Amino acid sequence: MDKVLDLIKTRRSVRTYDAKKVESSKLKALSDIMEENTKGPFGSAIRFKIIHASESTENELKKVVSYGNIKGAAIFIAGTVKTGEKSMEDFGYSMEKNVLMATSMGLGTVWLAGSLNRSNIALGMNASKDEVIPAISPLGYAADKRSIMDKVVRKVSGGDNRKEFGKLFYLSNLSAPLDKSVCSNYYEVLEAVRLAPSASNKQPWRIIKDSDKNVYHFYMDENKAYNNVFKDIKIQNIDMGIAMCHFELAARELGLEGSWLAENPNLEAGELVYIVSWKG
Repeated sequence: MDKVLDLIKTRRSVRTYDAKKVESSKLKALSDIMEENTKGPFGSAIRFKIIHASESTENELKKVVSYGNIKGAAIFIAGTVKTGEKSMEDFGYSMEKNVLMATSMGLGTVWLAGSLNRSNIALGMNASKDEVIPAISPLGYAADKRSIMDKVVRKVSGGDNRKEFGKLFYLSNLSAPLDKSVCSNYYEVLEAVRLAPSASNKQPWRIIKDSDKNVYHFYMDENKAYNNVFKDIKIQNIDMGIAMCHFELAARELGLEGSWLAENPNLEAGELVYIVSWKG
């Protein structure tokens, strides 16, 4: 995937879609990519599929998603993951790759993890009993004019707002906000994480840089009530996977080699939940 940093900066959630059909060549290219995109960093088994709504009717769309917030969509990217340790992070990581690839093709997307009719999606995905459907995304061309509901949802969710750099990234512990000069080559990588999408724009990721090593520890600032609304689906853990995807893709593009390591460093991190570390 080329120009990842540019894609991350320009990508916006699209809830109002144009009637223009997505070219079959783009759908084929995206499907081919999804066939290879079957495992996240923690090894969970993932499947993705492009689902078409019959005749693009509202009734068909209502079977898939809470239609009041989405207008004009006729195609969706849906995915399943086998439940297990860190399966939500794996799904978020892998699904965001699909989203960014669609963005590179000029297509609009929006993460939908809340008001889904998962039983209907499960039928379309042939999902087994040990698979869940954490989220989907409409796929299509953004309309020139957004619907009123689209504007309202974006304003309520604070989609245009992001926390400041120093409130997300730290040095050694939570009492020391990370200075841009200290992270040097990784500044753009962390900025890519800061711009990542998240449910209700809560931005649950917190990253603590090791003071002596080129290591970045990922923690989740979990809202437990919010994160446990759906059985077997942890929305904020999905968000952590999205952050991991942005971090890794940005690092690779900048030539910063490294790998994921799940070894809790036991830093002073208050009530934050440790997820994973990136060792450069």
